[in-house]
Amino acid sequence: MARRRSSSSTAANPYDHFVYRSGGEARRPSLTLLSGLKFVRDMEEGLVDPNGRILLDEDTGILWRGDNDDGEFLVVWMDLRSHTEHGVANVCMLRSGSSQWEHNLSVPIVHEEGEDVMRSLSGADMALPVGDRFLCWVGSRHSFILCDMADLSSPKLLHVPLPWLPWDPDYYTDDLPPLTDPHTMGAAGSSAVRFVGIEPRCCCGGFGRCSCPKSRHAFTVTPWTLTLSMDEPIAWVKDTVMDCEELWALSGYEGIPRVHLQSPMVCLDDPDVVWFKVVSCEENKEWMIQVDTRRKALLAASLVQGTASRWRSHSCDFRQAKLQ
Repeated sequence: MARRRSSSSTAANPYDHFVYRSGGEARRPSLTLLSGLKFVRDMEEGLVDPNGRILLDEDTGILWRGDNDDGEFLVVWMDLRSHTEHGVANVCMLRSGSSQWEHNLSVPIVHEEGEDVMRSLSGADMALPVGDRFLCWVGSRHSFILCDMADLSSPKLLHVPLPWLPWDPDYYTDDLPPLTDPHTMGAAGSSAVRFVGIEPRCCCGGFGRCSCPKSRHAFTVTPWTLTLSMDEPIAWVKDTVMDCEELWALSGYEGIPRVHLQSPMVCLDDPDVVWFKVVSCEENKEWMIQVDTRRKALLAASLVQGTASRWRSHSCDFRQAKLQ
C-alpha cells in the first residue's frame, strides 16, 4: 500500500510505501514502512527520484517465506529489459527488517520454448506470489516470467508462453474490438498457477468474433494449469472448456445479460472457482457472478447497480484479501 506525502514535497516520487500484515490471535496488525528503491535507468535521469522510485502493482510482488509467525516477507521489483536479443531483467529485493535493497542486475531469462523461437517480451501487468518460493509476472500479451526465489542470492528467471493466441489484425470481423479484460491468473496451491481465458467464438464453432446475432456475444471460458518447476520441462494443461450456452442455461442466471464475461478473478481458496463481471452498459448495471468451472455450476450472483460505463473498461476494480 502507498501513502501520498505532503503536497509541499518536491520529490519526484511523492509516495511512501508500506506492507500491511493483518492481525491474528497471537499478534496485532502491523504496518511496515519500506525504504526507497534507489534504482534509476539511464533513460530516467532527472525523471525518477534517485532516493526511491514508485513501486507499482504490475512490477512489484510480495512473497511470504516461512510460517505465519516466524516467517519473513520479501518485496521484489523486476525491471524487464526486452531490448536485448533474448532478454534479461534486473531483480531488486528488500527483506523484512532490512533497510537495504539487494540488486541482482542483468539476470538472464531462460526460455522454455528455446531461444531460437523466443519472441520479444512485453512489460508486466501483474505480479503473483505462489507458495513461499515462486513469484510470477504476467504480461498483457504472451509474457509469463517465473522467478525462483529458493536461493535469494541468485534468483532464477524462466519464460513460459501463455496459452493464448497472439493478436492477429485479421482475427476480428466487422471492426469488432478485442474483448474487455478477458484473462487472468491466480495461484493454484503452493506450486502451480491457474490461467483463465475468455475467448470469443463464432456460432459455427470456429474461434473468433462475429457480428451475426448468434455470435456477437458468444464465448468460451478455458482454465489452464501450469505446475511450476525449474528442474524439468513444464507445460500448460487445459482443465476444461465452458461454453457460454452452458453458463446461460445454469439455474440462477435468469435475468443476467447474455453478453461477454469480463475481468475473471481466480478464488484464493479454490482455483476452480472464478469470479466474473457481467456488464450491461444499456442498463447501466454490473453483476458479479461466481462460477465453479470444473463442476460448471453458478455459485453466486450479485448486482452492482449504477456502475457500468461504455467508456470505462474497468468500471469496478475488485480485489481479494485473505485474512490470517
